[in-house]
Amino acid sequence: MNSETFEMYRRPTSLVLPELVSLGMFITSESRLGGERRDGTTGLEIGFLEHGIVEWWNGEELEEAEPPSVLIDPPGDWQGGASAIVHPCTRYWLRFEFPDQGELPGVSRSTTLALRHSFDSIDRHFFPGDPSLAKLFVQLLDQQRQPGIFAEELSRALFHQILVMVLRNFEMVANEVSSPQIAAAKAYLADNYRMKVHIQDVAALAGYSVGHFHEVFLREVGLSPLQFQLKQRISQAKRALISTDSHITDIALDLGFSSSQYFSTAFRKVVGLTPAAYRQIRTTRRA
Repeated sequence: MNSETFEMYRRPTSLVLPELVSLGMFITSESRLGGERRDGTTGLEIGFLEHGIVEWWNGEELEEAEPPSVLIDPPGDWQGGASAIVHPCTRYWLRFEFPDQGELPGVSRSTTLALRHSFDSIDRHFFPGDPSLAKLFVQLLDQQRQPGIFAEELSRALFHQILVMVLRNFEMVANEVSSPQIAAAKAYLADNYRMKVHIQDVAALAGYSVGHFHEVFLREVGLSPLQFQLKQRISQAKRALISTDSHITDIALDLGFSSSQYFSTAFRKVVGLTPAAYRQIRTTRRA
């Protein structure tokens, strides 16, 4: 049974900060398609994915945001985008508008223009975010639930912290470069996702001992080598389920799973849906 928590505050009546369009939190235990926004399409949305997965399919490429991630949706976009599936997750968001004239309350005109330029330069749906962003969103929501003395001033300070932290997170990601050893290991695992790979061989390719390789790979990638390879398999499975009519058993065996049952169990553990249910929800979007 699906369980959902949807909490939203929006202008002009219920928001402490007049510069915000909306602020909210969404928790769901079931996958759902992206849809039209309940708060309209005005303003830039900054979201934070604390738990779960959000994915996009543009007809050729599959993109998947995993926690902790910042989600960026431009004005006019659907909830996560028209091609999105929101899997069981916990997500926070705020929407705001840069003024055509003047400045954001609490900052100068030059800073407002610099912030606007920086957000206009973000060219991704999502990128890794600092886990402490969740705490900032919760504190901002607390000010909406029970506004007390100086609630507007505290809310504005929290809002500005979120803006700056998001931009710093994006700058770090944009400048991030994997070590050549781990980049080579990732390429090998991605190219051989159908095979049962021996970690000793991949560690040797990277020039590390098994223990050190596992430590460095986990630090740089955020997943163990085996988790990374499983993610590649599941992503390829999603593509096959979306773009072909192949039988699920054939897809499972082609991807190197020992049986369709094992494939379904692994797929559901990662995605939150069985392969058949995933194909059905994606077919619904195509229709």
